[in-house]
Amino acid sequence: MLLPVLAYADGIPAGWRAATQSDTLQFDIASRHTGSSYTVLVGLPHAAPSAQGYPVLWMLDGAASYPLTTLSRPRADAASQGSRREQARAPRPAGLIVAVAYASGAPFDVDGRARDYTPVPDATTGDKLSPQFGGAVAFRKFLVEELRPRIAEHFPLDPQGHTLFGFSYGGLFTVDTLLTDPTHFQRYWAASPSLWFSNALLARRLASSAHVNTGAATRLTVMLTVGEEEQYPTAPLPAARQEHLNQRAIVDHVRNAGSLLVTANPNARITTTVARDHDHFDMLMHGARRVVDFAFAP
Repeated sequence: MLLPVLAYADGIPAGWRAATQSDTLQFDIASRHTGSSYTVLVGLPHAAPSAQGYPVLWMLDGAASYPLTTLSRPRADAASQGSRREQARAPRPAGLIVAVAYASGAPFDVDGRARDYTPVPDATTGDKLSPQFGGAVAFRKFLVEELRPRIAEHFPLDPQGHTLFGFSYGGLFTVDTLLTDPTHFQRYWAASPSLWFSNALLARRLASSAHVNTGAATRLTVMLTVGEEEQYPTAPLPAARQEHLNQRAIVDHVRNAGSLLVTANPNARITTTVARDHDHFDMLMHGARRVVDFAFAP
């Protein structure tokens, strides 16, 4: 683990050490599909698997999203410690969390996620920061053809128990996966998905057809969330900032996406949440605190 340069010359103080996540293992993996390397955080299950295997929560932007799940998942040793708070929680089936982070260690690798999480644009991207886009297909192949088999070497996985969680561009990737290749995951949580990308490419795709053909016996479950402040702030903003929010229209896009999905998929569980007093980054915390129960609920 790389440590930041300290502000004094004496090195690390005696008795100090690098912080680590409890109940977590990690490893690095290079992808032949994307040509990039990733750090994978594995949140260990707290009980033995069911006969079907472990349900799995797959989290994007893992360096940022995974630490936020800490208060939402029981510790592996909670029973032995006899924590009253843990015992008071409703029992859940054992589950595995697999969080994919970038080898850079940055909570948000701006260029990496723009490259990996976006579909091939068919118009101006609307992103003025990053140079590459359109790698969603390759990244999805990495997840299901490279990373998932690696995890399955060590844990039995429930083939009908996979949940995908993404925020912002990760949410865009989640919606793109739902629409283009939905058989690999049964539950989807898209937090503030960047549906404005490429002149609202996925919003236009949804308007054309919002039917999701999972080909699976299990019931499709989708959660779309967005913060109301992302488009309709309660406090006045500078005119240029408000115009930027108006152009992206993320609240309108998410509401419309949810409505189209509900109409086109009457047997699915589709929920749209517009969180009051929440801005864009609030929705990462909002989702990460709730998605563990969402992923591992019966």
